[in-house]
Amino acid sequence: MNRLALAAAIILLSASALFAQAPTPHPKVLPMFGKQPKTEAQQKADEKFLTSCDKNFTSRTEASNFFMERGWEYFNEGQTDTAVYRFNLAWLLNPDNANTYWAFGLVEQGKGNATEAIGMYERALKYQPKNSLLLADAASAYLNLYDSSKKKKHLKQAFSYLEQSVAADATNAYALFNLSKVKYHQKKYDEAWDYLHQSRDIDMLTLDYNFLADLMARMPDPMGIFKNDTQQSN
Repeated sequence: MNRLALAAAIILLSASALFAQAPTPHPKVLPMFGKQPKTEAQQKADEKFLTSCDKNFTSRTEASNFFMERGWEYFNEGQTDTAVYRFNLAWLLNPDNANTYWAFGLVEQGKGNATEAIGMYERALKYQPKNSLLLADAASAYLNLYDSSKKKKHLKQAFSYLEQSVAADATNAYALFNLSKVKYHQKKYDEAWDYLHQSRDIDMLTLDYNFLADLMARMPDPMGIFKNDTQQSN
């Protein structure tokens, strides 16, 4: 274990012990510690954590990035609560770390909280307004919101973010796939197919086969690549 990892382990054990008596759900596993007022004990835990980091890292920015990296590792392993705790520590160290808000947005969206996710993504966008992947994630949350609200303003905002995303990176397959969804909702099925194929050509993993089935039900694939059972029998 290297010096930074060892120091981080010691810091985490100390912080966890000081938070141990909090009620459930534990604020440390909620984005931004649940945005809840902290007890005196929790404030002291924060102070101790920050002091420890100041001693073991060259800057709080470095420490924040370190805990973000650990958070992504846990997030990608599906250990969401553990990941959120690391993201919270990264945010505590550097509230201007855009990646913390991006991560919180992904967590909220994963829980089905589209409105909360949008709030987090848009905070991140204040720091990184031309980040193609971030713009696509924000658009995806607006599409989730549109699915439940059916409000055109949500679809319009999704489209706006996706246009910006593709302008920043024309090879962003996820953005192109979500543009296909926008066009589907607008009943422009030929354009939906066009964006879907652009996305597929770049990255097959972006395909959502449930959406693909919905699109085929509205209009056969103009390229004839995808066919449902009825079309295959003809």
